[in-house]
Amino acid sequence: CLATSVILANLAFLPTNPTTQIANLERADIEHDNIMTSRAIQPLIKANVAILSQKIALLDSIVNKYGSQEASSAFQKICPIVGASIGQHYRHSMDHLELAALLASHPPERVSDIDPKQFPELSTKPSLHYDLRVRGGTLEKDLVESRKRIVNVVDVFENMQSTKNADDLTSTSVTAFFNLTADSNDEIGLPSTVGRELGFVAHHAIHHMALVKIIAMRTLGFKENDLPVGCGRAPSTILFDKQQ
Repeated sequence: CLATSVILANLAFLPTNPTTQIANLERADIEHDNIMTSRAIQPLIKANVAILSQKIALLDSIVNKYGSQEASSAFQKICPIVGASIGQHYRHSMDHLELAALLASHPPERVSDIDPKQFPELSTKPSLHYDLRVRGGTLEKDLVESRKRIVNVVDVFENMQSTKNADDLTSTSVTAFFNLTADSNDEIGLPSTVGRELGFVAHHAIHHMALVKIIAMRTLGFKENDLPVGCGRAPSTILFDKQQ
């Protein structure tokens, strides 16, 4: 850690008591980590808005290619390779993105603002239940409604930038619940932070866009150049390719 290195280089200026020296070092590390964590909100918002914008761009490309009436059928068309439709992958990844975005925009002191009927898991405590999802609904069949949903979540992220103490959101503690085995319905709760979960849902969405890309090219007849730039490619992959 850079902060620790700087302090180690200047130990002569610290109190001679070893216990005090260690405490000061630990405090400096914590303060450095908190600064780095607080600065993460902007890149987290940027990453999520980027993948959401990519989703919108592909939907618009489907409409341009098939026309407004046929686009809905294309959105629902099952790819035999992937075994699912673009609509199903959109709905699934948006369930995660929307949940994390809403929690981030409603920190614990404002969690009571959330409609308990629509998002019961967010209305009582800062937690995320990713596997409590509605499958087969309108949002994976209706392209127009899916697009509206995505635009609404983009608005949530953009409004988050102007939220008071937005940088503190990333370190807010939450519990993320998952079904980790098919042997039981029991959820496993894992301690996390809002920042960690915003990073997770962005990465999760990218990988689903990789599958969407296969559907678009193999089932809907799209060419690589028809797709949004970087469609389904992780930032680390893009950076690696640039270095080659």
